[in-house]
Amino acid sequence: MDTNQIIQRLEDLHAVLQYCTENESLGKSPSFSRGERICINQERGSLMSQLNAELFPNDVRNYKCTVFLESKIRFTLKKVIDNHLT
Repeated sequence: MDTNQIIQRLEDLHAVLQYCTENESLGKSPSFSRGERICINQERGSLMSQLNAELFPNDVRNYKCTVFLESKIRFTLKKVIDNHLT
């Protein structure tokens, strides 16, 4: 993944987490469970470590969300985009 792809993925993951939090604060059911949000944040941390690989090459982590969670992320991201929430 190149730097631009990593940054876009970070933005997408942030958007779906924000959407989930906003829905929860409005009394709606969250898009993701607590465990799923932890997994999303694990991937975000992994991506950030990849961006910093030039500075700290030994600290690069590789983590990707499961296929099932990825489908939920894509579905939620489509809702965010369709509702012009980005």
